[in-house]
Amino acid sequence: MFGTILSGMSTSMFEISVVSNNVANAGTTAFKKSNASFADLYSGSSPETVTRTSTGVGSIVEQTRQTAKQGGMMERDGVLNMALAGNGMFVTTTPNLDGTPSEVLSFTRDGEFSLDQAGVLRSSTNDIVYGYDGIGGTELQPLVVPYQNEDGVKLTALEIASDGKMMATYGSEDPKLIGQLAVAVFPNMTALRQLGMNRFQQSQEAGAMMLGVAGEEGFGTILTGTLESSNVDLTSEMTSMIRAQQQFSGSSRILQTYADMIEKLTR
Repeated sequence: MFGTILSGMSTSMFEISVVSNNVANAGTTAFKKSNASFADLYSGSSPETVTRTSTGVGSIVEQTRQTAKQGGMMERDGVLNMALAGNGMFVTTTPNLDGTPSEVLSFTRDGEFSLDQAGVLRSSTNDIVYGYDGIGGTELQPLVVPYQNEDGVKLTALEIASDGKMMATYGSEDPKLIGQLAVAVFPNMTALRQLGMNRFQQSQEAGAMMLGVAGEEGFGTILTGTLESSNVDLTSEMTSMIRAQQQFSGSSRILQTYADMIEKLTR
């Protein structure tokens, strides 16, 4: 009996922590909320032998999964602020100590990018953003926007199309293609391994990675001057919080009643 009550309190506390994390990140760019699911327990039985009249012995946390629902779009000045409308994630990597790209890929939907002192495109966590040469190449490479061309003419404008192609203008010259953003998709996007700071890594449950560019079939398109907001619905989260708190309160009262019964029996 005590174990059953304790499991009810534990699962309700776990749900409260998940909801609290969702609420705390309601303003985080491209954050995807998580949902906790639970399962019931039966003592000394397998799922095939449990009868309809069996008494359960509590509950356990089955899994926690992110939702893949698209967040809203909010305007943010700057061509390097981008949002993916539809399926996919930007491809990044954390640099090594010497500044060179590492071999481990990470993925994000946070398109709040910037250029460093060398013109390398960086994410909000200072990861290197990957792309292609833009002319049909399939080799991933860091995207670099030179601040001046071979003739020493300075960069005057940068444009990024909905397919991720980056066009740089130097002085009065015609725009020049300098690269194209890479986009990755997975069969099960919600099963990617969370690294924190809006970053993810591939996992076995997520399936095989498919690389491409924005606008291709199965890949979303890129919106510049826009960022994806969190998909957290505060009204829904507060409702879940109240339900979990009531569950915890109910379990606490049952525990108190159980303790009172034991005290009376042992006097």
